[in-house]
Amino acid sequence: MAIQGGAGHPMAWTAQDLDEANPQVVEVNEQDVTELEEALANFKTLGLGPDAVTRATFPLPALQARLAEASLDVHQGRGFAIVRGLDPRKYADEDNVTIFLAIASHIGEQRGLQDKKGSMLTHVTDSKPWHCDMGADILALHVRSLAETGGDTFVASSWTIYKELAASYPEALAALCDPSWPIQVSGNPPRYILAPLLHVSEDKIMASLDPGRLGLHPATARTGQGSPVPDLSPLQHEALEVLSMLASKYRYRLDMKQGDMIFINNLALLHARDSYVDPKTGPGRHLVRLWLRNPEHAWAIPESMKVPWEAAFGPEGNGFPDVQKKYPVHPAPVYKPPTYTAGSAAFIIEDSENVNSEYST
Repeated sequence: MAIQGGAGHPMAWTAQDLDEANPQVVEVNEQDVTELEEALANFKTLGLGPDAVTRATFPLPALQARLAEASLDVHQGRGFAIVRGLDPRKYADEDNVTIFLAIASHIGEQRGLQDKKGSMLTHVTDSKPWHCDMGADILALHVRSLAETGGDTFVASSWTIYKELAASYPEALAALCDPSWPIQVSGNPPRYILAPLLHVSEDKIMASLDPGRLGLHPATARTGQGSPVPDLSPLQHEALEVLSMLASKYRYRLDMKQGDMIFINNLALLHARDSYVDPKTGPGRHLVRLWLRNPEHAWAIPESMKVPWEAAFGPEGNGFPDVQKKYPVHPAPVYKPPTYTAGSAAFIIEDSENVNSEYST
């Protein structure tokens, strides 16, 4: 299960490595702001909707070379990049969405479907412990506002975790790579697939895990009633604990500023956040999320990971031409965090669905 060149791969970093060599940050200067605002004004004259925001309809000739470098760093470098310098308070909410889509199109021009209702963009104010957004190549976040305290986002390298698993926790590594993990898929009654959480090839380590969808959901377990979804084995529970421990050990805090656009290689890095407190007045922690794919630099998706990936990007990555795409400008008046999942394309259960309803008395 050894990976070729793993130790020297640029994604095999620790927090100390990144502190010594600054991660990719694209600093937006006054000239860039002028270019963006002129492109925005021109786009608004076209009478097009947000799904039509592309490199062609929103050209950024001065900024595009630096964004191309950032995309390479996401795919072949450290696995993430930050675009910094725009103040979202200067723009209307609709314009913030358009600008985010325009910049994101240079990192990955294909956008993934985030739920059954056609949402291409979601507003996130919460998330769960170490996970991936199963189904997405690139996780893109626009920081609209921050919490008063806490709420930091962390990333951890699957390469670095893999090295320590191989050296010190071989049983846990074998369990994580074994295609025997029951993962719940949308449906009522609940369905599941069997897949590995780590996929190891000659030159890549890919993670695909959402703890809220693994095994028998605790809500079902508490009822004591039957379910077709099996529980995790003791070895699988132990492997998850080891994985979480190592992710925390090697985590790197993203020094997020208001207005930052963050692009994370969702196949290579795990992410999480710490607890936070919002201010008593004014906006609290508010991130806007896109799922992206860049066909030029994209990694080949192994068969074991294709169920959630195709739910986001369509069969063979061809999208969903018949689905009406939605780009909500504002978050819901009352944020309702996902009941069962951190946010995974094939595994989103709508509010009307309940994994326990078939087994209730």
